Amino acid sequence: FAKKVSWIAADLLSADEAALDAAMASADSVVSCVGVVDPNPAVLRRGNGDANVKAFAAAQRAGVGRAVYVSVASEVMACEENWLPFAKDEFGAYFAGKRAAEQAAADAVGGDATKLCVLRPTFIYGGESFEVPLPGKFVAPRVSAAYGRAVEEVLTLPPIQALADALPGLAKVALRPPVSVEAVATACAKAALGALTTGDATRRAVGTLDGTEPIRAAAGQPPPKDLSEGLDRALDELGDQTEKLLNWVQQKIDGK
Repeated sequence: FAKKVSWIAADLLSADEAALDAAMASADSVVSCVGVVDPNPAVLRRGNGDANVKAFAAAQRAGVGRAVYVSVASEVMACEENWLPFAKDEFGAYFAGKRAAEQAAADAVGGDATKLCVLRPTFIYGGESFEVPLPGKFVAPRVSAAYGRAVEEVLTLPPIQALADALPGLAKVALRPPVSVEAVATACAKAALGALTTGDATRRAVGTLDGTEPIRAAAGQPPPKDLSEGLDRALDELGDQTEKLLNWVQQKIDGK
């Protein structure tokens, strides 16, 4: 499908309205996953807030039918005041930018909740490799798909989620399962096309998808079961080998 895409470049922070309007003119829907991580509060406000505000303002002028925005989980936002005092300015700027972007997305469709979808993931994983911050380089960590699926499966277990529910702040967030980039992308595409459903296939779902399970369900992707299926296969193999061993022992006892 990427070969069918017409790519148009525009700098959301430096381009004037005319340039953004030209880029947005033929859009039926707009999906924004624009965001940055940086130790500088000004960069956080501009990259998460201002850039999205300008993009959605152009979308509003173009009269787009639907707006979709990838924000951050409400449980993460809830940590802002009480659980992140060591970096309050930085995180405050980050969350302020996200809130401004969410409001701009709503404004882009005239506040019509049936035309708006905000996705709120905790941590997104995907790709073939890890990327970790290096000394002197500030980047968001990236977790590979294989490792991320394993973490998602483990953290989805009911006992771990029950523990997360009982914990406060960052401890709660740390035990929430991450979500795959494929699930986020699929949910975004469905929302942009007006084909997003959750549970009841006859009801179009818009509004907010907060956390991994609602995003995964909206994308139509089941929870990962790689570890449990692998364990089942191992137990089946162990059972087969045990049965063979017992049969062999019995044969020796019987003198065969």
